[in-house]
Amino acid sequence: MRHQQILDKLAARGVVQAMNQDVARWTGQQMSYPGRSHAEVERAVIPPVLTRWRCLLDAADAAATAKHVGWVALATLLHKYGFHDGAITARAVASVDELNRHVLLSDVFERRSPAIKALLQSAPTPLTRRPPHPRPVTFVRPGDVVSIQLADRFHAAFVHELHGANEFPVIEFYAGSFAQLPTMAQLADRPAARADARARFGVVGLTFLPDPARQVVALAAQHSTAPPGGDPRVGDGLWILTDIIDLPGATAALFDDGRD
Repeated sequence: MRHQQILDKLAARGVVQAMNQDVARWTGQQMSYPGRSHAEVERAVIPPVLTRWRCLLDAADAAATAKHVGWVALATLLHKYGFHDGAITARAVASVDELNRHVLLSDVFERRSPAIKALLQSAPTPLTRRPPHPRPVTFVRPGDVVSIQLADRFHAAFVHELHGANEFPVIEFYAGSFAQLPTMAQLADRPAARADARARFGVVGLTFLPDPARQVVALAAQHSTAPPGGDPRVGDGLWILTDIIDLPGATAALFDDGRD
């Protein structure tokens, strides 16, 4: 049984594509640090990737089928790139059984389930080189307003521009955070989270709308007004480069000054 065979049988191309890009891109970035052991790379990859995808995997309003498929896809992709997490594998194996019990996928998936579970529970082969991944591209557009879930809070951001040939968006966060999806009425006249463009980020991996991971949700399109107060000073940087996997850490200091 091969990893791609499992992924194809999940019949969830969008989820698999987005998750694969996240895992491959972040794995490659973590492997680029000289002298890192495989165990160190594994510890640097799994928790932040899982945090991003928990917006789907733990969502109360997500369909059970989508969550089961997500667990199997995550365990399969981690195994493909040489990683193993006992808790994720256990959830994936249980999800295989649930998908079969409710006849949610094909007969072929059910017949191959023993082989699928055997592969997921086997020891993966660590990578010896950084995995290939596609050139970054985003389908977000300037003027979009999005909500980004970080842990249990929601943060609104305005898309200022796209970097390069639609490689990734440059966004600016509004001040404060929200217990649930914010509305555009709540964002009216709300300032930027920091002055002098310190709340602006170029976010690699902020690719799809709708986001298969459910972390990013569109609030508005072609909105003409950015949050006030965020213009950069002459001679200062225009924005900070980060990855959507690392966004919780990159923005940790932004939202300590107000909640809604």
